[in-house]
Amino acid sequence: MKLLDRYIFRTVAMTTLVTLLALLLLEFFLSLLAELEDVGTGGYGFVAALRYLVLVQPQRLYELFPMALLVGGLLGMGALASGSELIVMRAAGLSLTRLTRSVLQAGLLLSLAVLLVGEFAAPPLEQFAREQRAIDKGENLAIRGGRGFWARDGDYFIHVQGVLPGVRLADINIFKVSAEARLETATHAQGARYQSGRWVLEGVSRSIFDDDKVLSEQLPSLTVLSAISPQILEVLAANPNQLSIRDLLVYVDYLERNGLDAQGYRLALWRKLLAPLAYMAMLVIAMPFVFGPQRSAGVGQRLLVGLLLGLVFFLINYLLGNVVLLYGYPPLVGAALPSLLFLGAGFYALHRLR
Repeated sequence: MKLLDRYIFRTVAMTTLVTLLALLLLEFFLSLLAELEDVGTGGYGFVAALRYLVLVQPQRLYELFPMALLVGGLLGMGALASGSELIVMRAAGLSLTRLTRSVLQAGLLLSLAVLLVGEFAAPPLEQFAREQRAIDKGENLAIRGGRGFWARDGDYFIHVQGVLPGVRLADINIFKVSAEARLETATHAQGARYQSGRWVLEGVSRSIFDDDKVLSEQLPSLTVLSAISPQILEVLAANPNQLSIRDLLVYVDYLERNGLDAQGYRLALWRKLLAPLAYMAMLVIAMPFVFGPQRSAGVGQRLLVGLLLGLVFFLINYLLGNVVLLYGYPPLVGAALPSLLFLGAGFYALHRLR
């Protein structure tokens, strides 16, 4: 890395990290206020709330990084512009393309570090935090919607009311349906535990529908083999955007093998894979505001520009994602198009400044 690249990297990295720290502190404070409402529920005390918030910070860092990079890039390069350092660099023969490339190199290095956190550190810590929070509050691990979830495993349709810490399930109903859409068996279990690659149902009541009669039986336990692994259960209990690429790949494969809709998870997967492209788009769209007539703007104005650009990107990303899911377009389109639009607009504006 050349001297210029190192200098720009230090500048952009410093302002980005300071911005990220400020955003994390603000988010931590607001989340703490929300968690205080649950303090006193079961064994969930103030220390437990602090522990929960500390454990989820890697995930929050991953979520807030795009905004921090955008604002940090604006503030860092804006400081160089205000100090006439960019003018000196241009006078020395450095083109806008060369300077933009140095900024993108800095952003890419920071992005790779954050992506590693988002892939390997944030998901397990988030899962552990939710499990500990559920234990402290004396409740089941939260399932989105609050009414359990449905899953399909071949001819079996499964409803699970709750996932307990320690890879355990509560209140399970299993229905086997024939190819002719006829109900063959209905099984209810009070609980289940995962053991040696199989689910062991406990407190089982099973009804077998055989033509004109119904056979019922009570079993203390029943061992079943299912494609629904603990890893898939963790996916069901989490927001798709908070999952690792590995978990998303596993669950997308599971959904498609069972003929279920995987579009929402494919969209989340593509957004994860294309995250570096989105980060670079944030920096590129910020550069015209540094090199253009606004280069003498103050810190407050740059901060406002960064926040507005980040909001616009978020809205476009959100709207296109919903459009893709609603009309059945390829998820890749919804994941890539916002970044490509910002990249195109940024490079066009830079070209106009030459």
